[in-house]
Amino acid sequence: MVSRFIAAMDHSGGSTGGVLERYGQEYTEADKMEKVHAMRLRMVNSPDFNNENIWGAILYQDTVTRGMVDVLKEKGIDSFLKIDSGCEDNGMLKQFPVKQMLKFATNSIGPKIYGTKMRSIVKSGSMIGAVLKQQFLIADVVCSYGLVPIIEPEIPIDHPEKAEIEQELAILLRKYLDVFNGKCILKLTPPEEPNLYHGLIDDWKVNKVVFLSGGYSTTEACNKVGLNDGVSASFSRALSEGLYAHQTTEEFNDKLKQNINMITKASE
Repeated sequence: MVSRFIAAMDHSGGSTGGVLERYGQEYTEADKMEKVHAMRLRMVNSPDFNNENIWGAILYQDTVTRGMVDVLKEKGIDSFLKIDSGCEDNGMLKQFPVKQMLKFATNSIGPKIYGTKMRSIVKSGSMIGAVLKQQFLIADVVCSYGLVPIIEPEIPIDHPEKAEIEQELAILLRKYLDVFNGKCILKLTPPEEPNLYHGLIDDWKVNKVVFLSGGYSTTEACNKVGLNDGVSASFSRALSEGLYAHQTTEEFNDKLKQNINMITKASE
C-alpha cells in the first residue's frame, strides 16, 4: 500500500545534538544517545505510530542495540539499519566496514532486520555517476546477505542546479537499475518536475520509491510528495516537527498524529 511510509529515525552521534535541541531536551555528550532513544521510543509508542500508517523505520546501530527492532516488530513495523558512516566532503560515502555492519544486521538479537540504508549527497552533476556506482556496488553486497538496500543519492534542496541534476539522475538511475541484480528501495529528494521518477516505480527491481524531506517543513514536504504519483515518504525532521520534551502525553500524541496523517494523505 503506497500510503504507508518509512520513518527515518537514524540520527547518528554527530546529528543527535541538533535533534535534541529542536526537541527541547537538555543533554550531555555522555547521555545524548540515551536521550534520543527515549524520544524515539516516545514516538514509536504513540498510538498512531502503527503499521496502518508506517511500513518501516530506519534505525541507527545504537538504537538497534537498545532493543528498538523488537518494539517495532510488536507493532508490525519492519526495521532498516543505517550502515554508512557519513559522507566525505565531495558527497561520496566514507569508507566503512560494510560486511561487519551486514553481519550485525543479520545476526542481531531478536527479529530480523529487513534492510539497510546508506545516504550519499550529490553535490554536482559530475558526481552523479560516481555516487551511483558506489551506492549500487554496496547494494549488491547488501542483497547477498538477504537484505533490501535503501539507495539514497540526496540532492540538497537548495542546490542552484537542482532541477538539472535531477534530470541526469533520473537517466543514470535507469542505467544502473538495468544492470542491478537485486531489489532495492530508492530514497530521493522531491524533484522540481513532478513525476520525474515515475518510470522507476514499476521496475520489478524497485520495491518502493520514497521521498526524503531534506529540510522542508512538514507541510512543504507533504505538498511535494502529493505532486507525484505512486511514491511515499521517508521523513525525519518533517515527521518530528513540533514535538517537544515538555509536552504532555496528549499534546505529544496529538501533534505526532497530525504529522502522520499529513504524510499518509500525501502518500495516497
